[in-house]
Amino acid sequence: MAEIKNSLIKIEHNPTQCGECSIRRLTLFHGVAESELSWTSEYRSQQYTVQARKEIYREGQTSEFMFTVYHGWFATYKTLGNGRRQILRIALPGDMLGFQANLEGAMNHSAVSLTDAVLCAFSRQQMPELLRKNLSVAKRLSELNARDMNICQSRLLTIGQQSAIERIAFFCAELFYRIKSIYNEKEKNEIYFPLSQEDIGDATGLTKIHVNRTLKTMREKGLLEIASRSLKVLDLKALCELCGFDPSSIQTYRLY
Repeated sequence: MAEIKNSLIKIEHNPTQCGECSIRRLTLFHGVAESELSWTSEYRSQQYTVQARKEIYREGQTSEFMFTVYHGWFATYKTLGNGRRQILRIALPGDMLGFQANLEGAMNHSAVSLTDAVLCAFSRQQMPELLRKNLSVAKRLSELNARDMNICQSRLLTIGQQSAIERIAFFCAELFYRIKSIYNEKEKNEIYFPLSQEDIGDATGLTKIHVNRTLKTMREKGLLEIASRSLKVLDLKALCELCGFDPSSIQTYRLY
């Protein structure tokens, strides 16, 4: 447990204030009035930096905090009996980490940073009080959870019923649309993509060799290309049609 705590480095000077947060439209506090932000920010315990490839909490252990991703990429995952890893979700700026039904119990999954990142930490013990006192926060939490469940259910369907190329197409289309919506870069066909082929395999239920072979096929078909920590979508319409991806499944990322 000490190893995980040491991976989080407290920002001692000039932590981001909630009223100045550049990603607030994506977060738990999206619907909170400006006049109430100083009150809600009292529930944020700390702001931390974390280096790439560091665990921030581990399945089976307790965690003092839940987090909002301010900057960076994370993966939540479960470890199987044979030691293999199944990635459940990729968390991006605005997403929450560490929320579960039993806030007092041990974590039912693990989380690891995929890039250097910044996290806003909230006490798990204080979260029920915050939700009771501000209905807009409770509503927003339900929206975020519903969106994540929708994405996870759709991806589960691809893993269980679709081919390797369809699985990877869905996974990449989801992340492409999410990143484009977060940064409002609608014209570009390329995004930063820090995932390894092993990460992609752990998210789609494929071996690294199978991922490598499938990505080569997708490049030859003119669908997408992944190289040098970048994902370039060559034919977005064909990519989405191939896997049945519906962009409306990430609608809580839209500006409103």
